Amino acid sequence: MLRNAHIGTSHVLKSYIDQVLNGALSSAYNRIAALEVQVTYLWKELTRMHLYDWLSQIALYCLASGITLNSQKTMCALTCLRIPASTYMKSYFDKVQTGLDVGSWGDFV
Repeated sequence: MLRNAHIGTSHVLKSYIDQVLNGALSSAYNRIAALEVQVTYLWKELTRMHLYDWLSQIALYCLASGITLNSQKTMCALTCLRIPASTYMKSYFDKVQTGLDVGSWGDFV
């Protein structure tokens, strides 16, 4: 009889511990997922602000230097890129080199 009581108590205790652990793990996983969403959002915002600041600096430089044509503004911006952005924009650089249209400055700003 004591053996049966011990087995029953052990089973109840194990079930309780499993529920608590599963609840805690589930809560932790949900919190981690929420934090991942926040980090992704903040990273995108930071990247967007850096891009906006960079484009503003390029626009200011072009204005101060008398660069008015869109193709000249684009070429100026391309010369200010660093890796990995310069690698990504290589196709635009190739178009500029061959005299092809790379689009409007308004496409970038």
